[in-house]
Amino acid sequence: MLPALVAAAMVACAAPERAPAPPAPPAVAPQEQALRYEVEASEVRVLVFRDGPLKQLGHNHVIVSRSLAGHVDLRQPPGATTFELALPLDSLVVDEPGLRAEEGREFPGEIPAQDREGTRRNMLSPALLDAAGFPVLRMASAGLREAGGGWVASAVVSVRGTDQRVAVPATVRLEGDRLEVSGQFTVTHEALGLTPFTAAMGALRVRDDIVIKYRFAARRS
Repeated sequence: MLPALVAAAMVACAAPERAPAPPAPPAVAPQEQALRYEVEASEVRVLVFRDGPLKQLGHNHVIVSRSLAGHVDLRQPPGATTFELALPLDSLVVDEPGLRAEEGREFPGEIPAQDREGTRRNMLSPALLDAAGFPVLRMASAGLREAGGGWVASAVVSVRGTDQRVAVPATVRLEGDRLEVSGQFTVTHEALGLTPFTAAMGALRVRDDIVIKYRFAARRS
């Protein structure tokens, strides 16, 4: 997920003649070693969309968590870089005031508190995420590649006790001891081993595809 920071760590800016050289970023560890960065701040947004003949009776939803934890181990060569991340499902908040407006016209107005709580209850129920039985969603690296001028991690996502492989694009920035990673991608419920919520015999349901936006900052430990 993080070859960009490998490049940042290995290439120094050229200084004018006789000018003092800029401070060098931290060196990248060989494969058998690593520079570890611990997540210290984060936001994960999940955009969920209504579907079906009665979709006008439902709402699109913005689900957010700021409790992502874990670490990134920066290695050389870039493909050896690894990460392990965890998101506690009880940290998920549905339609936090203000976030719907930020996401634009597909998320009009605020949702009443009782409707928000009902959506959250359905989401965490045994029928979908089963947060009581599997309280943490985990993600670990399973490969790294350059693609289209950016970077893509092959990640194993553990949800509801099963592992699914997902491609996760990333933009990476490294400044001194601080690492910032962000990205956006679309994935289906099916790809995560989940069945979308339905009501009214399927006439009102959640669309299969969801959009995930994430960003986190990590500091070298």
